[in-house]
Amino acid sequence: MSTQSLLARSRARLAQSAPQTPRSSSPPPPLDSSPAPNPLSGLNFIATRPGQLLNFGERVLKRIKLSTEAEAEARAYLETTNKEERDALEFIHLLELKDLLKNSVETRISNWKAPAPLLKIIRKFIWALLLLPTIQYYGGTVEITLIEAMRLSGVKELPPAETVDTETLVREIARELSIARSQFKKIVSDSTRSGQKLDVATLSGSLVSHSPHVNATLGLYFRVAFIRMHCALGHSNAEFWTKVDSQLSELRKAGPEEFLSSLQIVYEDDIQKYNDPTKSKHKTGSGVDESSPKWLRTLNSLAPKIQQFSKRQGIKRKRVEADDPEGEQEEQEEQEEQERPGSSAGPDDAQPDLEADDGNHD
Repeated sequence: MSTQSLLARSRARLAQSAPQTPRSSSPPPPLDSSPAPNPLSGLNFIATRPGQLLNFGERVLKRIKLSTEAEAEARAYLETTNKEERDALEFIHLLELKDLLKNSVETRISNWKAPAPLLKIIRKFIWALLLLPTIQYYGGTVEITLIEAMRLSGVKELPPAETVDTETLVREIARELSIARSQFKKIVSDSTRSGQKLDVATLSGSLVSHSPHVNATLGLYFRVAFIRMHCALGHSNAEFWTKVDSQLSELRKAGPEEFLSSLQIVYEDDIQKYNDPTKSKHKTGSGVDESSPKWLRTLNSLAPKIQQFSKRQGIKRKRVEADDPEGEQEEQEEQEEQERPGSSAGPDDAQPDLEADDGNHD
C-alpha cells in the first residue's frame, strides 16, 4: 500500500479531530554578522635568540626523560638556526609520527575480535531491539545505538570508546544485525505464501521466541503487520529494509496521529487477510516497564533516537545497510549463520544465546 493511500485513509478517519494550532510563520531573527575579534591582537611576540633557545631546551631535557635517539634529534632541532630547516625538520617528524600511528592502527584493527560471550550479548540486544515497537528505524544508526545501550548497561569486554577497535566492533554488530534481520524477514515472508493464514499474534509469537525478555504487544502487532505488508510487495533483498524505513519516515512526517492511524489501518487489513489474532492462543503481554531488566529499559529508551541515515560519530567504514541493507552480503551472512553450529533460520534458533547473561545486564 502506498504512503499516499495510507495517509488518505488515515486523514479520513481523523477528519473529526480538532485542528492543531498553526505554527508561527514569523521569520527567525537575523544572525549577528559582526566580525569575531582577533584573540591575538593584543599580544606581543618577542623573538628568541638561538643561544637562548638552546639553553632553554637543555634545561627542559634535564626534566623530561627521552630516549638517546630522541635527545639527539631534539638537540639537532635546537641547534638549527635557519627557519626553513626548522620547518623541514618539523614536517619530517610529523610524517614519521603519521607512519607510526598508521602502523599502530592497522595492527590493532587486525588483532581485536569480539569474544564469543560478547557476540552472544550482541545478538540478544539486536533481537530485543528489532522487536521493540519503539524502534525508530531498522537501519541507519542502529549499530551506534546498540553500542551506547551496551555501554550504559555495563556490558563487559567492549573495546574502549573512541578507539580504533570501535570500528571493528561496529562491523561485528553490523554483521550480526544483518543476519538477525534476514531471519526476521524470512519468518515474516514465509507467512505470506499462498494458502497461509497465519494471524499476526501467532507470527509475532514466533518472533518473540528469539528474545524471552520482550513480550508481544499491540504495538509489536502493528509493526509485524507493517513489515508483512512490505514482504507481500516483493521488494528485492537489497532494498527491503530501506523501503520499510522510507515509508516509516514518510508517515512520521504526516504527524504522530496520522502515523499511528496508518499503522492501525495496516493492522486491520492484516486481520482481514490473515485471520483474527484474538482467536490465537498467543496473548499480548505488558510492554517494557519498571519490572523489565535494566538493559532492556535502556535499549527501549534509546530505540526512538535511531536516525535513518548514519552519522558514524567519526567512525569511517564501508556502509553495510544505508544503500545496500541486505543484498548479496546479507544473503552470504545468512548462509554463514545457517552453517553456524546450533543455528538455524527457524523461530527457536538463538534461544541459548539470548539466555546467556550475567549479573551486569539484569
